[in-house]
Amino acid sequence: MAARGGAVTDGLHPVVGDDGRMAVRGGVGGIRFQWEELEEAARVLALLAADAGDVAVGLGFLDRDVSELPWRIMHLHLPGGVAGPQYQAALAQLDEAWTAALANARALAAAEARLRAGLLAYRLADDVALAATEAARRASEDAARSLARAAIDHGVLTVGPVELTAAETGAAVRFDGTVGGVLERLAAVEGDAPGTFEVLRAGSDDEPVYVVVLPGTQAGSPEGQAGSNPFDASGIAEALAEDSRFTEEAVLRALDRAGAQEGDALLVAGYSQGGLHAVNLAESAGVGGRYDVRLVLTVGSPTGWSATGATEYLHLEHEEDVVPDLDSSPNGDDRHTTTVTLATPVPDPGRGPDGSAEPRGFGPAHKLENYARGARLVDAGDAPSLAPAAALLATAGAGGVARRYSFAATRRADRPHSAVREQAPRGGRPV
Repeated sequence: MAARGGAVTDGLHPVVGDDGRMAVRGGVGGIRFQWEELEEAARVLALLAADAGDVAVGLGFLDRDVSELPWRIMHLHLPGGVAGPQYQAALAQLDEAWTAALANARALAAAEARLRAGLLAYRLADDVALAATEAARRASEDAARSLARAAIDHGVLTVGPVELTAAETGAAVRFDGTVGGVLERLAAVEGDAPGTFEVLRAGSDDEPVYVVVLPGTQAGSPEGQAGSNPFDASGIAEALAEDSRFTEEAVLRALDRAGAQEGDALLVAGYSQGGLHAVNLAESAGVGGRYDVRLVLTVGSPTGWSATGATEYLHLEHEEDVVPDLDSSPNGDDRHTTTVTLATPVPDPGRGPDGSAEPRGFGPAHKLENYARGARLVDAGDAPSLAPAAALLATAGAGGVARRYSFAATRRADRPHSAVREQAPRGGRPV
């Protein structure tokens, strides 16, 4: 990939548009999936070579029978008998067919051998590169998880059970089933009170698709609620050291409150810290085991440590955003994992009322509005790797409208992080 701050030019499917550039890596158009396809092609070539060889053998026997048993031909009363032109022409054509079948069998076998040799060479080179990157990935992951565990154990960061208060129940909201539409929902959650996340009931009445939308790292707590915001800095530690188990419990309750039934289709979207939770939820025994998690969409999240499975993953990153690089590891490159690296223009930092520069935080490249611009490129892209996520989103947004269930989440401050039993929330309507 091009150096940070430069143009993205070497993705498998580089795309240039009015909003900037992007590169798509992984998925069904990715190198490793193409290797799988090439291995399948080699297998098919081997079968075709065997079939062509069988045809050649059969033609050889037929040629022998025709040559050694001329009395069979004599019964046809051909002009000139076995020495006639029709018989000789038939023998010549039979010989040509045998020669061609034999040549095809050899050519197919040679093509299979060359293909397998090329695949072996590429795989050996890739294994060497993967060995180095995997060692670095494992070291950085172990260090991050150990640091998060230590921060929790020493009381520097606090995690624990999350209580929910229903904020909005069943209101109709626009949802068009695009990546841009998901970014709109992330922006809506980010614009709500701290600690808010939402569940959308989309799709159709007969085949609902639920969408869980999780915010990024925040400060502050839900208004009128005791306790801390579960999406504050401690939420990152929960994602790393606890596999998002408290967030998972909260999401399960929220889904139940939104009417989701076991086995219903589910999409999970998360921004920044929310992306860490999203990948954990997809692979958890709770959410991932109870619902049909079809798509995980992350925006500006360090997801390189996360394992992937049969769920479809679409990761949006920006080349100038430092947050996706905090894991020091690239996302996986398999048929179900697609990473889009954006190179869209980054807006200048805003100004406060007093004219001072807006606090940068992780910088303007990490801001959700920056990714919203890039989402237009993704939705307009025709790279094969984008198609699975686009199809899943289109199914969810078929009606253009979803029912919104939003929740104010609060982490109880008076409970140790090891506690898992729920308490009734203070104020508002408990869920």
